[in-house]
Amino acid sequence: MRSNPSTIGQSSTFTEQARRIQIVECAIDTMSELGYARSSLAEIAKRAGISKGVIAYHFTSKNELTEQVALELFGRAGRLIDTRLEEAPTATAALRGYLEANLAFIGANPDLVRVLTDIVMNFRDADGSPRYGPQDDGLIEHLEGTLRHGQETGEFRDFATRAMAIAIRAAVDAAAGRIGRDPRFDIGTYTRELITLVGLATAKSP
Repeated sequence: MRSNPSTIGQSSTFTEQARRIQIVECAIDTMSELGYARSSLAEIAKRAGISKGVIAYHFTSKNELTEQVALELFGRAGRLIDTRLEEAPTATAALRGYLEANLAFIGANPDLVRVLTDIVMNFRDADGSPRYGPQDDGLIEHLEGTLRHGQETGEFRDFATRAMAIAIRAAVDAAAGRIGRDPRFDIGTYTRELITLVGLATAKSP
């Protein structure tokens, strides 16, 4: 009996996808423990119980694997935030949901946040420039859209939306920088105070 070529290709694809997922998850665990700089492909392969050649088959370099790790972590946070924004009936609710979802993810996943922060701070392109930074940060544009919508509906006062988005994003990133490093940092209190602060900063005068 001849095998169905399409079935073979499909099985191979599923197998390769499963292996890529395994490698990415092991890379996340390794970077969480050792840091981005010390997490070599050899070390990741060792912890995954595979050869370095297997990683090289799926990822051409540590940079490509790191890119996939970052996309995975950004995606996990993004899906949580998008759900909150989709459920929000108003721009005010969307902004509150954005802050709550961001900070809830940070509070629940300090190890993942540490990995992502390490990558953002240290991952460089071939020319030495940061791979991630303000110049290509779609997070600001996404938040700015929510702020503009609130102004259009009359919920928010008139202000410079990009400047406000940068300030809000910086406050969220400050929590990411402290979680797991500052034993006195209380993510619940920080969330409540930041929501109050942003609400006062964006609200229209009575």
